[in-house]
Amino acid sequence: MKYFFIASSALLIFSCNQAPKTTEKQEMPAVETTTPEQADISGKLPDPVCQMPYDTSYHEWTVYKNDTIHFCSITCKDVFAKAPEKFMAKLKK
Repeated sequence: MKYFFIASSALLIFSCNQAPKTTEKQEMPAVETTTPEQADISGKLPDPVCQMPYDTSYHEWTVYKNDTIHFCSITCKDVFAKAPEKFMAKLKK
């Protein structure tokens, strides 16, 4: 039993002293960003409240004067509903 304990301790010590395996660093893929001008090109207006470019994950929307306006959050939609003319004027500069 004594030899088993010594052998397992030695094995543990030797395995801990090994150099860690080197791994190659993988570069992150480039993220494409969409500018408001690019959003206009695709036919989708950016969020008029916070000016975030259109994203297909937006679930909040409303129709204002035959334009479908998408919002990044319910908060932006509520703010827009209080003064839509103000935000549409900023959007259509």
